[in-house]
Formats: sequence, structure tokens, C-alpha cells
Amino acid sequence: MRGWALGLALVAGGWPLAAAAQRTAENTVREAEDGFGKSVGSESIGIYASGEVRGFSATEAGNNRIEGVYWDRAVALSSVITRETTTRVGLSAFGYPLPAPTGIIDHEMRRAGTKTVVSVQLNSGEYLGTDLVVDAAIPVGDRISLNLDAGLYDDEYVSGAGGWYASYGGIARVRPVDGVELTGFYGGYSFGDEEQAPTIFTADGHVPGRIVRRRFFGQDWADMAGQTFNYGTLAKAMFGKWQVAAGAFRSRFARDEYHTAFFRGVDANGVGRSFVLAGADQTTASTSGELRVSRLIEDGPRRHRLLASVRARDVAARYGGLATADLGLATIGVPDPKAQPSLVPGERTRDDVRQTSYALGYELRWARLLELNLGLTRTDYRKTVAVPGAPAVLQHDRPWLWNAALALLPTERLTLYAATTRGLEESGIAPGNASNPGAALPALRTRQYEAGARYAFPGGWRATAAVFDIAKPYFDLDRRDGMFRQLGTVTHRGAEASLSGSPLAGLSMVAGMVWLRPRVTGQAVDDGRIGPRPIGRTPLFIDASADYRIPGLAGVSIDAHATFEARRTANAANTAALPARAILDLGARYRSRIGRVPTLLRLQVRNVADTFGWRVSGGGGYTLLPGRRVTASLTADF
Repeated sequence: MRGWALGLALVAGGWPLAAAAQRTAENTVREAEDGFGKSVGSESIGIYASGEVRGFSATEAGNNRIEGVYWDRAVALSSVITRETTTRVGLSAFGYPLPAPTGIIDHEMRRAGTKTVVSVQLNSGEYLGTDLVVDAAIPVGDRISLNLDAGLYDDEYVSGAGGWYASYGGIARVRPVDGVELTGFYGGYSFGDEEQAPTIFTADGHVPGRIVRRRFFGQDWADMAGQTFNYGTLAKAMFGKWQVAAGAFRSRFARDEYHTAFFRGVDANGVGRSFVLAGADQTTASTSGELRVSRLIEDGPRRHRLLASVRARDVAARYGGLATADLGLATIGVPDPKAQPSLVPGERTRDDVRQTSYALGYELRWARLLELNLGLTRTDYRKTVAVPGAPAVLQHDRPWLWNAALALLPTERLTLYAATTRGLEESGIAPGNASNPGAALPALRTRQYEAGARYAFPGGWRATAAVFDIAKPYFDLDRRDGMFRQLGTVTHRGAEASLSGSPLAGLSMVAGMVWLRPRVTGQAVDDGRIGPRPIGRTPLFIDASADYRIPGLAGVSIDAHATFEARRTANAANTAALPARAILDLGARYRSRIGRVPTLLRLQVRNVADTFGWRVSGGGGYTLLPGRRVTASLTADF
């Protein structure tokens, strides 16, 4: 199966040829293998992303990888060093050892080819913010390569807020001998003057009314500033039948100046009470890594792979101590600047997590017949939370976790599979509108069952479909006292499907769909404190994209990206919902050369119909959906 081959390539230090492509050749639709989730450069398609896979967060589930190696993320990798990010679920996750529930998010960093290329991209950004990105891909002989990257961003948002970012990083790769690759990287960004648009919490949880977009109604002084970084090393090697993959990473997110704004108790006229929370030195830092050793045993048509893995993370978070500014009654969407009050932050909460996991795995590939993946993990999880003025609280868990997956190949075109996984994941902290804001929540034991099929049609079409059942403890606001706590168990049962192919010369298409039946059960539902449907979930989401190279017009292509989502549950009582909506994006590319320099002109109109809407978070807060915007970019590969 292709998944096995990919897994071996990752362990052995191989890399996809597409990773060395110049920026002018990047095209998410043409590179996507399925409709589940893919980003290349600054463009993304698919039904899933790191924040939501099958209705849950893959990042919180600890499912992030850097080029196939486990990585605990405190902040996303800098976009200037990331070439692509792929969401892998079901069959596409085969070949990734020891998965956890809720998919895998794998990040591929940029890679130099055989020639030095300096790519420069000037982007208008959304709402006419200006971006400049430079990437220098430099091969040094046959065995060493460098990527040096930088980006400047002046971003503007639908809320009227804005902020500046400076992103920078580099990647060095060395192949000292055949079959061995060593990688070191650094990627970070600094940000400042990042204005905070208020989140809206209505009195009864119902959807707010329409407001004017692009009109900032927060406070100019309530902004954020800070810096982030990720750095680390990777080593991949193949010594005969032995393969080694190892990585050590440091990830840090620091907000030196911190503000968050929200409206509480907003009524039908849009009037509510305005608040700003202020703090300083809100930081999360994680040191993590993995060492994985495997042995390949060939037995005629059968290939056995035995592996042992050690994963670890050490996370230190410092948050809270926020000072509250009550700015009085105000109307959402209407600017109402107030003088900055004197706000003195208090002591911060100390939140430390240490987790070590030891695992054994077995994989069998029987040519043209089946593939079997088994894994057993013992994890030791310790979390210490020290809230100012209270004794430290220790949480300790040592569960056995496991995964099992079987794929059958009854024909050359058809693959059937079934899998089950157990996991342990973080549940975050209580939101700012809770009566226990910033409270640390315990780790969650999770489980997933899934089954599906993939069929390769003649002509290059490929279809994948699966059903799944995921269960986790459910946390939300308790209406009795405003505490954010466990209120029951949430299950996501659903089905997903993907179709990709090229029906005509020059035309590439990819589409994904997920149908979801999310349900909460427990005493809180039985008592009527919350409804049976969790906040923020929708029963149907569809994402479809197409890219067409126009015959007779060299270098010209047009593309379309459409999404549809059904009604989305908007409050805990299940008495409010965001209406169904469809969004259409249209774009075009023109590839040419100026002299000997490849160039790309990219134009896009996003949310063509200018659909107005709100987004809702798990805590019931509302933020604006972006409206129509036009972006343009010019890229050159020198």
C-alpha cells in the first residue's frame, strides 16, 4: 500500500520530489490526494484542519508531526518555513505508527532542489493588508542544502482590527552518507499592535443581529504583542533492515502584552456590557521529541516491521492573573472608545505537564492481500497546577493505550479497512467568560472506532469513504453557577467521503464531505442544564475545489473553491443555531516568464456573494465571518 511506502520513506529520510518545487508551481488542488485537508503555501482546502478533525481538535489530541516525527505544539510552525500541511485520517494515516484518535496533522518543511532559487512573493493580503515573503533555497554541493526565509505582514481583519508580524526562519539539511539525513530548523515570528476585536456573548445564547463589518468597535489600547518560535532537529537513517527516526523540538508562544475583549449579556438590541481583560507574560513552552527504531523482516510476499518508540514532552504554561476593566454598557458593532484604565495584573497560574510514552508496534504488509498495524503504549502523565493563593494540585494518570488497524485488498482497485484507537489528550483551560476563568482541566481518555473503503476508478479517479465513532468527556459552562466543568460525555458518530481526480485534460477536482451526529449524554443533559447537541457542531460540511488550465492560453488557469455547512448549534440549551450557509471563492493564475525568471500572478475573490455570518466557539462566543475580499499576489523564482 502507498501508506507503507510513505512510512518507510519518512523513516529512511526520503522526501517527495514535489517538496523541492518552486513557489510559482505551488497549487493546493493539484497536489491534494483527497478532500480531507491540505494546505500548500498560504492556501488551504479540505473538510478538516488542525483545529477540527471529525469535530475535534487534532492538536489537543497530540497528533501533530513534523515530517512524520511526534511534535508537541505550543504554537504553529512559522508559515515561511512550512511548505505543506496534510490532514491524514483513515487509510491515509496508514504508515504513521502509533496514531491517536482524531487524525494526524503532518507538516513538511521547505526543501532546496538542485539549483539555487530565491522566491519573492508580494501579496495584497486580505482587506488590502500587505505581505512580503522571501525564500532562498540553496543547495551546497550534493549533500547539504539550506533554506533561508523571511516574511513581513501588515494584516487586516473583517472586524476592522489589524496587526503586524515579522516571520523568519531557516532549515539546514545534511546527508553525510546515503540513507541518512540530518535536519535542523528554526522558525519564529514577532507580532505587535494586534488589536483585539470583542467576542460576543448574548444574554440567552441566541445569534447576534447583523452589524457593519470592517468597523472596529474594540479599544485601540487593548492589543497584543509578543514572539513565538519553534526549533529542533530531525534525524532519519536506514542501516540495512534497521530504520531510525528521531526528533527533538522546542516550541514557545509568549504574549508579553495581553488583552482580550468581550461583551456579556448582549440583548436583542445589541446592547451589553463591555469588558477587557489585561495581563502580561502569558507563555506556553514545550520541549518534546521522539526516538523510534524499527526492524524490517522480509518473508516472501510478506513484510514485517517491528518498532519501539519513546515519546516525551515537558510543558510549562504561565497564564492568568488578568485584571478586569468593566467599560459599562455599549452596543456591539458601534465604536465606543474609552480611556485606558490603570490595570495591574496579578500573579499567574503555573501549569506544568510532563508526559512520557513507551510503545511497541507491529506492522505487516502482505503484498496484494492485507496490511495490519498494531500498537501498545504505556504513558505516564503528570500535571501540576498552582493557582495563586491555593495549594498546588497534582493530576497523575498512567493508562495503557492501544491502536489496531487492518486493511484488506480484495482487488487491485479496492481497499477495505477497520481500526480502533485509544488516546489521552489535553482539555485546555476554562474560557474567560466562565466563573472559573483559566482553570486547568484534567486530561481526557478518548477512544475511536472507524471503518471504510477506498476505490481507484479507471481514469485516475479515487474515492474514499468511512464511518467513525469517537467518544470523549464533555466540558462546557454549567448554567447553575457559570463554572466550566465536565458535564457529560460527547460522542461524534458520522461518515466522511472524498472524491478526487481529473475528468478532463487540464482539470483537477477534489471534494470532501463529512456528516456528523454529535451528542452529549450525562446528568447535565438529563437535568435540562444543557441540550444534547454540543456547541459549535454542524451535521453536514462539504468542501469542493477545482482547477482548470485553459487550452490555448498558455500559463492561464482558473479555479473555484466552494463550501457548504448546515445549521450549526450555537448555544448550550440548543435553542439557537447559526443558519446554513454556502461560500464560493473564485480565482485565476497566470504563469509566465520575465526573461528567464518564472513568475506567477494570482488573483482571488473570496466569499463572492459577500455572505454575512457569525462563527461560534465552544464556550458560546460569537465572532464575525469574513465577508467578500479580493487578494492579489505576484511571485517570482529568481
